[in-house]
Amino acid sequence: MGETGSYLYAIAEPVDDGVLGRLRGVAKEPVRAVRHRDLVAVVGTVDTSATGSFGEEALARNLNDLGWLEAAARAHHAVVDSVARAVPAAPLRLATIVADDDGVRDRLERWHDGFRRALDELAGRAEWSVKVYAPSSGPDAEPVPPAGAPGAGAAYLIRRRAAATARDDALARAAQTADDVHAELARHAVDTRRLAVHDHRPEGGDTPMSLNGAYLVPSDRADAFVATVRALRHRYADSRIELAGPWPAYSFVTVDES
Repeated sequence: MGETGSYLYAIAEPVDDGVLGRLRGVAKEPVRAVRHRDLVAVVGTVDTSATGSFGEEALARNLNDLGWLEAAARAHHAVVDSVARAVPAAPLRLATIVADDDGVRDRLERWHDGFRRALDELAGRAEWSVKVYAPSSGPDAEPVPPAGAPGAGAAYLIRRRAAATARDDALARAAQTADDVHAELARHAVDTRRLAVHDHRPEGGDTPMSLNGAYLVPSDRADAFVATVRALRHRYADSRIELAGPWPAYSFVTVDES
């Protein structure tokens, strides 16, 4: 390998080499810990040369290649998740790369106080994701009656108004369901985030998302959190409620990494 760089996955408490020894990173490289003071950076060595996948021009292209990006994100997450299951760990953004391990130690010095606070807050806690998909409000368009049919114009307008009212009512119910679900789940979390919702109907989904929630849940409340999601599924049986986790706290690390 020619020119190389240190790819950062997470800032963590000191982690056993046995945990890291089993891991491979975004370039299938071995993962190691770079320690400074009471923190470690979990890193791997990647090829940053002009012909390497993590060189400046190649990386810019790769980050716009959905196949490459998905594979890299999965590998990145696998490293972060394994470390976070062993010790408190704060995930770093995909493709955070510095020149070498001395640059990593410099980052650890500059980031120390913020990540020290973050790790203290994350200890014994994990992120859970809950998404709520509202029931469909029905077709967006009404059939147009034959031209010239008696009362066709008035009937068409009535149907259009009824369809618009039904859609408005469905949106209001979806928003209320989202608020109710979020409030119930927040009781079991020490912090929450309501993230941007995505409409998957253009991709073939049949219902819009009304809640995209992230919840930082202590490990001793995780069972109650999961049980609450199950109860909410029964209460709002006409909506789809998806649960995922536990994950590293991607949504709750707000340290300035510049």
